[in-house]
Amino acid sequence: MDLIRPACGLKPLTKRFSPYQIAVAQLIFAGSIWGISFTCVRWALADFSSSNLIFWRFAIAFIVGELLQFIFKPETYKNSWSDLKIALWAGIALGLSILLQTHGLHFTTATKSSFITSLYVVMLPLVAGIIFRQRIKSDHIVLGLIAFAGMALLLDLHKAEFTFNFGDLLTLGCALASTFHIIFIGSAANRVKSGFRFNNFQTMWSLIVIMPFLIYEMNTKGILLWPASVQPKSLLGLFILAAFSSILAFYLQIKAQKVLSNTTSSLLCLLEAPYAFIFAAILLDEKLNAVQLRGVLIILASSVASVYIDRPKNRES
Repeated sequence: MDLIRPACGLKPLTKRFSPYQIAVAQLIFAGSIWGISFTCVRWALADFSSSNLIFWRFAIAFIVGELLQFIFKPETYKNSWSDLKIALWAGIALGLSILLQTHGLHFTTATKSSFITSLYVVMLPLVAGIIFRQRIKSDHIVLGLIAFAGMALLLDLHKAEFTFNFGDLLTLGCALASTFHIIFIGSAANRVKSGFRFNNFQTMWSLIVIMPFLIYEMNTKGILLWPASVQPKSLLGLFILAAFSSILAFYLQIKAQKVLSNTTSSLLCLLEAPYAFIFAAILLDEKLNAVQLRGVLIILASSVASVYIDRPKNRES
């Protein structure tokens, strides 16, 4: 940027926008990546089982992430090994959330899975307040409930009979694990030496978490570690999940949560649902009806309101 600034008069992003504005933009962009991930998972599951898909996603993300850190930031690579321990709990929570959600989809519908997963918006202030003794603004609790109602409209649940089965129970566990993941990221974000390396390490811990389940599936179901035949679309889905969702999006979440509160972060993360429907409409030919569009607008409004309430001048120093 310094090379072109004299010619075009551009200022670095850090001077044109506040750290808070940049953090919001980072998490919104991360949400768009997580949104397309739902489509990518559907592509990849045509050839991969759920366990070996998660294995290759995390394995590729960890190896590529470590190589990038070693090649482009060798000094940081040498000095950031302390992040390995800090990333432990976030990695366990992340691995459990993705594992529970993926396996839950064998027993429940994608619609119910998305709705139950979104419960982390309501769970977060309760868990943060009761277990971690964190002070949560009442405004954030109200906005979380409003966003949750918007999610119900987005998923058209007013038309569906809501029964609870084993897959729903697994997905409820995913929502709880996602809640802890956001809290652990918020706690660790300002203590790590390298956000990128921290993300590599949480990916490594997530990989370790899912290994027993992969070994069990391979031994009991005869699943190969790498499928005998893989279509190009499945490979594309795996590439996007590893490179963009696991490496880029989660790294942006870590950077953003250095600035944003956990509750605002959770509401911005919820934007992945509208993004998911947008990408599904474009790539999978799925459509939104008028009620679902209202749900999208409610979620967007709740996120915008949370960002406005939590802007720097309203936050405690």
